[in-house]
Amino acid sequence: MENNKIDRSEFMKQVGISFGAILLMNCLQACDSGGEVPDPNPGGNSGKVDFVLDLNNATYAVLKNKGGNVVVKPQNIIVARTNTDTFIAVSAICTHQASTINYRAASNDFLCPNHLSEFTADGTVQKGPATTPLKKYLVSVDVTNNTVRIFE
Repeated sequence: MENNKIDRSEFMKQVGISFGAILLMNCLQACDSGGEVPDPNPGGNSGKVDFVLDLNNATYAVLKNKGGNVVVKPQNIIVARTNTDTFIAVSAICTHQASTINYRAASNDFLCPNHLSEFTADGTVQKGPATTPLKKYLVSVDVTNNTVRIFE
């Protein structure tokens, strides 16, 4: 009859290898989960978002037209003028895997070109794989000065 005993040193080595393999497997699954990657700071800075776009500036002139939109860097906020002539602003970074979203004027919503997540005009998830909404910002328009303010 064979003796199936192992010494303490061998036992600890086997436990360590097993534990390491379990940790490695969990780490690899977490890295490849395809889970949500919400933008922890969609404003791109440590303070509250509050800025003004001058529509006379060529960079933002597209917002003079219904259906026009622009991604404002470094804040990573997409500002759009809807076909009903209102302005909307949400985080430009998809909450699924951090791709820059696009505004679709015809359907007044946002589309992530990476995995085709769709978001309503207020940032609510309309179609996954994203499950977390986009951050929505307040917008005010100064028609006299031809400016749009985006703020929290």
